Amino acid sequence: MIKILLVEDNDADAHLTQDILAEWSIEQFDITHVTCLSEAFTHLAHERFDAVLLDLSLPDGYGLPTLRQMQAASPTIPIIVLSGVSDQTLALQAVQNGAQDYLVKGQGQPEFLARSIRYAIERKRAEERLTYLAQYDQLTGLVNRTLFRDRLVQAMARSKRLQQPLGLMLLDLDRFKAVNDTMGHDVGDQLLKAVAGRLQECVREVDTVARMGGDEFTIILEGLSCDQDITIVARRITESLAEPFHLKEHQTSIGVSIGITVYPSDDHEIDELLKHADTAMYRAKQQGGSSFQFHIPKDSPSSTLFSKPS
Repeated sequence: MIKILLVEDNDADAHLTQDILAEWSIEQFDITHVTCLSEAFTHLAHERFDAVLLDLSLPDGYGLPTLRQMQAASPTIPIIVLSGVSDQTLALQAVQNGAQDYLVKGQGQPEFLARSIRYAIERKRAEERLTYLAQYDQLTGLVNRTLFRDRLVQAMARSKRLQQPLGLMLLDLDRFKAVNDTMGHDVGDQLLKAVAGRLQECVREVDTVARMGGDEFTIILEGLSCDQDITIVARRITESLAEPFHLKEHQTSIGVSIGITVYPSDDHEIDELLKHADTAMYRAKQQGGSSFQFHIPKDSPSSTLFSKPS
């Protein structure tokens, strides 16, 4: 059963669309009919739909802005525009604004509309899959380097606007190469997935854990009240990753070296912040690993913070 939200204020056109889809015998359509955008938004907030059939001329919306509002309200649901006019320019603009297709009302056989709906659903799924692959690490499911940078830009803006410190952590696993060399890359991959799971358990949902590549991870900590909050999380992570990992028939122990910088105390662009966190991380590694170090701005009177888990 394919659930359709039909947004159409003309009863005759709505009945025509419903009759056309009723003639299609291969798949069944469960159609919810509403006559305006506000009704559509209410249904979208409380129900799941596979596709939206949208008229661009409604009592509370007209033209392409109607499509953009619907797209904003339901970015993951495919939208097919049903129009009363055959306008190639408008059809192209509709697709450019997020519609999966543009059809003229009442034209074509039942299979034409049904096929358009099915193709729209499959194209949307393919788009979402490509978006996921472009933004998330395939091995661990964590945010990847590209999405991490986008989130860090947004987090930095929020940090300044709300006047709350932001913690940026750069993590490098200790003794990971030895696991790969002695137990094989399959075990190494299992270890990376297990590490990702433990890191996510150590932070809040509002924080971001990302895999930058290899055995290097980053974490964005937002909404902090003081630097001590970061120290608590860093200690929690070092203690968690120091616990043995049980990977099928293998058991291994590693550690993690963490470099930390705090924005906007360290008021620089992203690449410079990452460089500062990276330098602090290497200081932690030189101390023997399983530890964390803070970057301290040159004009700060404070000494470098360092800690190992007890």
